Amino acid sequence: MTAPTTPTSPVTPPTLTPVPALGRGETHDGFFLWGAPKAGKSGFIGALYGLSRGDDAERWTAHPKDCDDPHTQEQVLRAHEELSERRNTKTGVRDTAYRPLRLTLRKMKVGRQVGELRVALVDPAGEFSVDPAHRLSSAGRNLYRQVATSHGVLWLFEATPDGRASTLDRLLILEQLVALLEAGGSPQLDLPIAICLSKIDCLSEERRRAALANPTQALLDHLGATSLTWFEAVCPTLRCFAVSSAGVVPDKVRPLGLNDVLDWLEEQRTRRLRAARAVAVKGRALGLVKQWSAAIAKGTMIVGLLAGAAYAGATIMRRIKASGWPPSASADTTIGPVTTADASPTRPRRATDLPTTPPAARKTTPPTATAPRPRESAGDVTRNGARTPAFDIRAEQDSMRAAFEEGLAVQRDGESGRQWFRRAYVHASRVIERGTAGSRKYTPERLIRARSCVLGQLDCGRRAVSEDLTWVLVFGDDRERRTAVRLLERLGA
Repeated sequence: MTAPTTPTSPVTPPTLTPVPALGRGETHDGFFLWGAPKAGKSGFIGALYGLSRGDDAERWTAHPKDCDDPHTQEQVLRAHEELSERRNTKTGVRDTAYRPLRLTLRKMKVGRQVGELRVALVDPAGEFSVDPAHRLSSAGRNLYRQVATSHGVLWLFEATPDGRASTLDRLLILEQLVALLEAGGSPQLDLPIAICLSKIDCLSEERRRAALANPTQALLDHLGATSLTWFEAVCPTLRCFAVSSAGVVPDKVRPLGLNDVLDWLEEQRTRRLRAARAVAVKGRALGLVKQWSAAIAKGTMIVGLLAGAAYAGATIMRRIKASGWPPSASADTTIGPVTTADASPTRPRRATDLPTTPPAARKTTPPTATAPRPRESAGDVTRNGARTPAFDIRAEQDSMRAAFEEGLAVQRDGESGRQWFRRAYVHASRVIERGTAGSRKYTPERLIRARSCVLGQLDCGRRAVSEDLTWVLVFGDDRERRTAVRLLERLGA
């Protein structure tokens, strides 16, 4: 007899149908929990059940009976029990796709349901976010493709307890964002992304209250201005939160900040559904317009053909009448025999025997002299203008380097060199703008442009300099990366 399975029993992986990898142009319907190991991803799943046991008048709930399948129900119960005991079973690394946990979240207000949100949560191993070897593997590339085309991401960063140094590697954040952009094939991630400072229960009460009151400032202090700028540049739909899945009540699960996250996700889901419906309605309207336009064009063509045929027929008839049809007797026409009074036929007369009248003189009009037709293509250079000289990228690069080196030499002599750095900036911008957007080929030009802005104190904008240094940190060599790091430190990022 098989023993019943409880949340504390060892779990034997069930036989599941593998989730197929995404094909070209396909999207993933899941909502991904993303972050480093021990960032609190699995705890978030257990906290959903803990919300239903809270005493807030308005809150979200997720009961095991709202799970779509036994697998999801088992995982929710297990995550909640581990969270209440303040322990966690690590999510393992696998080569196959992670199975989504499908359940329905219900928003309650004074004991009455006022909202609903169906989600498919995916909890991949944290190694895919921090380990380049896993990220570059076949499973990692498929996973990043799924994340980039999903319905949203909950990106968790573990809060640093009081008195401890942060171990956050900002370069890893940049590498993940670039990998997601490459996987999605778009210049930005078109999906809602919630950045969460997790495990705020480890902070002091003062810092915890401050994080809940102003999550953006808390994440700015934790990630740094440059890292948050990268998120803002890549993710147009972005919101910052501070959360704690376990809460601060001992031996109980009383989450903090999760209701705000789910409210925002519901808002984004509603907005995107409305946008999709509007696009569908617009598409149907355009289809009807095209059908009616084709019918009208066909009818207009037929009417035009009929009118043209009628006009041509009328013109032909007018010309026939003007030419004197039917024709009169010609010179070779024989007039029939004439019967005399005695009924004896006389010799038939020919038309040449009849008296003729001299034909009227034909009026001729002298040809009118017409002005010569002007030549439209006589090689008039004043009309076409001068040709634009061809763009010489090597000349631009040589000028860029020469101007930058001259600016450095002038600075070593005690002057600002601003004029030379401005020239180097202009030449570098010309080279970059002529190339493909986001091309890795022009990483040296991006570095020179950023250095020119910083050293020459040009009015380039902090965000533009950070974007250039972003590509240098990802695609540059070791020397270029070290230079970029020094520039970021000089900017105070």
